[in-house]
Amino acid sequence: MDEGRQKRITFGTLLGVALAAYLPTGIALGERLFTSLILAVIVFSIVNKLISSYPSEIRSAPPITLLVLGLIGIVQDSLIWLLASWLSSQLGTGLHVDGLGGAVWGGLVVRVATLACLAIPTRKAAEGEGGEGGA
Repeated sequence: MDEGRQKRITFGTLLGVALAAYLPTGIALGERLFTSLILAVIVFSIVNKLISSYPSEIRSAPPITLLVLGLIGIVQDSLIWLLASWLSSQLGTGLHVDGLGGAVWGGLVVRVATLACLAIPTRKAAEGEGGEGGA
């Protein structure tokens, strides 16, 4: 996986975790906001590094591939929310997920944010598509 793609996945994860905590999804970061946010992003990053369920090229992937990987990813991200909540209770950082429903909504938000960040074309890809073959 190239460095730019990994940065977009990490940024999408950070954005998704922040949105999931802000939106009424059943996830609360608690009083130690920054610590809870960083803990969730670290847990997501580690698990997503071990189990990658993102399409290699999102803009040209067949719709069925995006649907299957999206559904698998939502399940994966929901389980990661539950893991992050359990770790937070052990460490006392304040992250709390209100059961499976909150975890599923949070997983949906994180997955959509990450896929949206992956769908944004990079400068290198934009130059490669339109920069060659000119008159």
